[in-house]
Amino acid sequence: MKIHFEKGLQLENAQLICQWSNTLGESFQKQWMGPKISYPLIAQSLQKLEGIFSIFVGEEFVGVIQKIKLEDKNLHIGRFLIAPQKQGKGIGRKAFQDFVQEMFENEDIDTISLNVFEANQRAKNLYQKEGFEIVQMVEVPVRKYMMRKYR
Repeated sequence: MKIHFEKGLQLENAQLICQWSNTLGESFQKQWMGPKISYPLIAQSLQKLEGIFSIFVGEEFVGVIQKIKLEDKNLHIGRFLIAPQKQGKGIGRKAFQDFVQEMFENEDIDTISLNVFEANQRAKNLYQKEGFEIVQMVEVPVRKYMMRKYR
């Protein structure tokens, strides 16, 4: 499976993400987007995000992931979503592995962190299998974990 990333998000792919996310509802959107982006999701909200990468398998668009901020040699990532019809096939895991590996190729990055809601056990399990450890628990407004992986 050949996965590659392209910086940015084309309008038609942003519209696909909106369709996937909005179909699954507001609570789903909050799990992968966080609370700052209002529901229903619109393409313009996605296209305004800095550090967003489109994920492709071959030529097929399958999802997104975002570099949120780089601070003190830690890259915080988030907003990782794979097309619902592509989930459960190993695509998300491979995309996540490849993205993390690619980010660690940058010498300015020693750790990668992310947040995951407690209720999102599937994502939490994936991150733990990929070597991320819980470093902090945040209770407000909903319990979530900050997880980190070291180079």
